[in-house]
Amino acid sequence: HIVTAGSPTIRNLEKAFSQVGVDMDGLVFSGYSSSLSVLSDTEKELGVVLVDIGAGTTDISIYIDGSVAFSSVLPIGARHITNDLAIGLRISLESAEKVKLFLSRIVKKVLKFEEEGDGPKEKRPSDEVDLVSLGLPEQLNKVSQKTLVDGIIRPRLNEIFTMVGLEIKKSGFGGQTPSGLVITGGGARTVGAVESAKRMLAMPVRIGQPQNIKGIIDEIQDTPFATVVGLAVYGGMTGTMSTSSFKMQIPGIPSLRLGKMP
Repeated sequence: HIVTAGSPTIRNLEKAFSQVGVDMDGLVFSGYSSSLSVLSDTEKELGVVLVDIGAGTTDISIYIDGSVAFSSVLPIGARHITNDLAIGLRISLESAEKVKLFLSRIVKKVLKFEEEGDGPKEKRPSDEVDLVSLGLPEQLNKVSQKTLVDGIIRPRLNEIFTMVGLEIKKSGFGGQTPSGLVITGGGARTVGAVESAKRMLAMPVRIGQPQNIKGIIDEIQDTPFATVVGLAVYGGMTGTMSTSSFKMQIPGIPSLRLGKMP
C-alpha cells in the first residue's frame, strides 16, 4: 500500500519543526498511526474502517486481513463545525470551540421542574444550555441545545460521514468490514458523532481511544491523542530508524528518512 504526500507540505512540516528545535527523522500517515493505538488485532483481521477526524482533514484507513487496503484524506474536519457554530451564534472561533466542547461534555440534559396546576411536579428535559460558566466575551449565556445540535452540528456531521461513505464505496471494501467503523481524533468528541455515523453509514460504530499504554496516561487516553500515541507505538515497533528505514532525497530536506510500513 503506497501513501503519497506533496513535497511542499513535507518541507513546510520540516521547517516548522526545525524552528522549535525538533529534527524530523521519518514520516507516518496519520490514519495509520492512529490505527496503531485504537484498533485491536481482531478488528484489523476481520476488517474495519478507521475514521480520524482532525481539525481540517478527515483520514480514512480501511483494514482487510490485518493490513491497510485503502486510505484516503478528506479536506473537511471538526474546524468546519466550529466555523458553523461561530457563524450561527455570531461569536468568535475561540468561543465557538468552547461551546462545541461544552456541548460534547453534556451527558444528561438538565432537568427542570415544572408545576402544572395542582398536580404533581413533572420532570421535563430543558432545551436550554447554560453557558455562563464558559465566560464567553460575547456574553452569550443561554442557547437552545436543539438549535445547536440539530440545526448546526448534525448537518455538518452528516456531510462528513456522507463523504466517508462515498470513499468506502469507492474502495470496494464496504462489504468486507464486519467490525464496523471506529471514530477517533479530536472530532470524535463532537456531540452526536456516533449517532450521525450510524445513520449515514448503517454499520456498527464506536469511539476509539488509545489503548495498551501504561504510566501517567489520564491526560492522553482520549481521542485527540490517538495519532501521537500511535507515533510512539510505531517508534517502539520499528526500533532505531537507522536499521529499519530507507532514505529518500526530497529537495530542501537533506537525507530525510522514511520509516518502512510494517
